[in-house]
Amino acid sequence: MLLQELLIENKGEILDAWVDQVLTTYPEDGARIFKKEKDQFANPVGYAVKNSLWEVYALLFETNEAEKIVAALEQMVQIRAVQTFAPSEAVSMAYTLKKVVQAVCRKEKVADLDGWQAFEEKADILAYTLFDLYAACRERLYQTRIAEIKSGNHITTDGGCPSKLMDKMAPKAELKPLQQNNIVI
Repeated sequence: MLLQELLIENKGEILDAWVDQVLTTYPEDGARIFKKEKDQFANPVGYAVKNSLWEVYALLFETNEAEKIVAALEQMVQIRAVQTFAPSEAVSMAYTLKKVVQAVCRKEKVADLDGWQAFEEKADILAYTLFDLYAACRERLYQTRIAEIKSGNHITTDGGCPSKLMDKMAPKAELKPLQQNNIVI
């Protein structure tokens, strides 16, 4: 069996394992919710990850429309860019796909060297695209943060309640007891 045939025939198994591995990168409680809940409004992160990965898989291995990958990955990468992932963790899903496909190849006993080289090229394209998108998203976040600081909006967005901030920023006046004819009131 050729690797390309395996990628199409075992699509469901590969995608389920890939989505599961990517969602496992989240903290345990979040990962459990992301894997369990199917509603896109109750679980926007899990929904975005699953939809993005399914669409990317189809673009890479079924339709060969790799130029549309950016649009398929954008929402998921934006979500991961604002979370506490290290850059390597945020874009590791391309390498996770390689591991999942290797496991399926071992199970099915597929040894297609030419097919594997083509697959690795596509997985590498996915990794480069993920990294570029992640870097662009982080750059936009930093630019937005700088604009907030310049405009002074960071005071209201970082501090919570503006009236509480006013208390922190205003100088504290010392209250002295009133004295009237040397009598302390």
